[in-house]
Amino acid sequence: MSRREFTKAVYAEIVKRALHPKHGICCEGCGLVLGAKPYHVDHTIPDALQVDKSRKLTAADGKLLGVECCHKPKTAIDQGVIAKAKRVEESYLRMRAPKQKIKSAGFPQAARAEKTSTKIMPGYRALFAPTDQQKGQ
Repeated sequence: MSRREFTKAVYAEIVKRALHPKHGICCEGCGLVLGAKPYHVDHTIPDALQVDKSRKLTAADGKLLGVECCHKPKTAIDQGVIAKAKRVEESYLRMRAPKQKIKSAGFPQAARAEKTSTKIMPGYRALFAPTDQQKGQ
């Protein structure tokens, strides 16, 4: 189901609740005076976690949060919780196949190559040493 939004009346009620008589609009999460800073009205409990979506939203279901101070961090946490809830539900309903090992004989083990000696052959340096003609050029 889609996300439910607050009606204009409920939205206005939440904004009035967050309005301080002297300082103006304050964040309900941390109490920061927002003034002209942007704010969002957010669901107290993420709407994706609500089972009964037929019930109408009230002012108790939302909070006015400043975008920078509280809304972004809360949204990041909520997204993780929602994803976890979906994974648990998929696992419970067995909508996703469990991970299994591949049932096959597999590949035969390859024979290991013998290690070659790292020592330089005795006549190796003499083969590639510069000759007298190359030194004079």
